[in-house]
Amino acid sequence: MAKEFKHAALICTLITAGALIGMVVGVSFKLPLIVLTLMLPAVIYEIYRTEGVSTKFASLGMLVILIAEAVLIIANININLAHIMGNKADITRYRIPLGDVKTLGPIIIAALSGILIRRTAGKYTIWLGVVILVSSIALLYAINPDILSQLFSGGVVEEGIRRIR
Repeated sequence: MAKEFKHAALICTLITAGALIGMVVGVSFKLPLIVLTLMLPAVIYEIYRTEGVSTKFASLGMLVILIAEAVLIIANININLAHIMGNKADITRYRIPLGDVKTLGPIIIAALSGILIRRTAGKYTIWLGVVILVSSIALLYAINPDILSQLFSGGVVEEGIRRIR
């Protein structure tokens, strides 16, 4: 059954404004915890709004990863995956650059938000999915600005977009 949407536009607008503030402040001052904290309402409201099995799983997965990411950032846990697995991991035929484990969370959240954008029919869940996607890119940039250029140059992003379509 569809969720009530009487105040959904207002809630999504406020969540978007908060996420934008978090992105600007977090990226400007290199404070990933600010980005993460202000994208949390979008993830929580996305959990409330999703109804299908795959979309509910994706939205809950984002929350779990966001919490794990917060723990890694707050506890300043640094695990260099490049030392464990080599400099890059093979995903299909593309090579993903590896570094600190904290960079994986935003990448996975972005992928899950892509699933939500693709698989949901509700305009508010799509709206939230876009907010989460952009926030996860900002979070990744706040954690490690260099990783974005590595992802875009390796064809990984293009392949992910092609598969979502």
